[in-house]
Amino acid sequence: MVELIDEELAQSQLQEIIATEDGLVMGFYRFQREPRMNYLIFDLDRSCPMLVLLDENPWLRFKKTKPVGLFLNSHAKNQFFTSIEIKQELGRVILMKIGREDQNTEIEFRAIPKQPNLIIKSGKKSISWHPVVLLAENNNQYTQSSEAEEIRSIAFMIKDWKKAKFMFAEKKETSATQNPYERWIKNRKRDLEKKNKALHAVETQIDQFRNEEWGAVGEHLKTYGLKNLKPEWSVYVDFDEKVSRNIQKCFEKAKAAQTKIVGAAQRLQILKREVADLADLSEEKFKTSLILLENKRKKSPPRPVEGRLRKIELSSGESVAYMGKSAADNMKLLKQSKPHDLWLHLKDYPSAHAIVHLQKNQSLSDSDLRKVGKWLLSEGLSKSQAEMGGKYGVVVVECRHVKPLKGDKMGRVTYHNAREILIAL
Repeated sequence: MVELIDEELAQSQLQEIIATEDGLVMGFYRFQREPRMNYLIFDLDRSCPMLVLLDENPWLRFKKTKPVGLFLNSHAKNQFFTSIEIKQELGRVILMKIGREDQNTEIEFRAIPKQPNLIIKSGKKSISWHPVVLLAENNNQYTQSSEAEEIRSIAFMIKDWKKAKFMFAEKKETSATQNPYERWIKNRKRDLEKKNKALHAVETQIDQFRNEEWGAVGEHLKTYGLKNLKPEWSVYVDFDEKVSRNIQKCFEKAKAAQTKIVGAAQRLQILKREVADLADLSEEKFKTSLILLENKRKKSPPRPVEGRLRKIELSSGESVAYMGKSAADNMKLLKQSKPHDLWLHLKDYPSAHAIVHLQKNQSLSDSDLRKVGKWLLSEGLSKSQAEMGGKYGVVVVECRHVKPLKGDKMGRVTYHNAREILIAL
């Protein structure tokens, strides 16, 4: 099975991560093979854990939010499959890598009965499905296959696994079961239909403006007044008004129509370019859109922050630390933060909240973290406390783990999963 996965998922891109109560599904898009989508299933069944590769996702309707799924979405999504191998010295342990060598995500799947586990590592961060237990290396006699051992085919194993999991439900083709390329085409066609309708509406609007005769009516009134006025022009004239007022109105309307024609013509050119772009449904365009989407996610501009705030720029150039001037400012700042931002506060001392805004998947260097901690001390300690010197603890927590106390007007919060740094004055 591992050899099959290594061959089938070569140069494929991880585009879907779906967690369930029983395990995890990873959807890989294959640019060079049919079917385009392959689903790698980690079944963490306690009695019979299993690794399965299918061309459809049998667990789609069982989707459930799990920390492991969220972690993979954050650190491995849109990355490319690198390798998969068996760690035979540890038994039924499979190690898979996704992403570049300098920044990859390791997935360790322990398909060991009674102690299955899924352990994900990315940089210095890691998460696991169950608590991690240290595995001892096996004796060599248990890692060598025996000629008498019964060898089951991959097709037999998958069929047996499906039967055990009652996965023979009739497949229903919905938008949720389509692969990303098919969904992308469907969305492009829908957008193309909307753009074509808008294109037709603008063309109709331009024709309408060009067919209006405000200018001709104004010239006639200017020369002949209301004499010999064409019957069809009567809709342009207000007979209760003076001729001079009608002339002014006609020329104003004619000028406005010309301005609208110019604006509509510019809009028409933009729509034509958009229609031409949406009409391209090639795989090359799909790949380009994925790259642009990933670059946009990585290089999102700094978020605007409102309120009476103090701030400092950090050495990375991509991060900014903010601090409120009141309890209300602190709460507003916390509510404007993202889950992956960092929240800092003096330990055992009243102080403002400092929040470091980070890009997703961006880490903060120790020097920048200490810079924010010293800034928090300088703003939070009194002059006499600062002159006394000493070491002070600073609590560092991801904003996802910080919750304001309901109804509290003093800006107090509760938090967990904190770490501490010591800052010396």
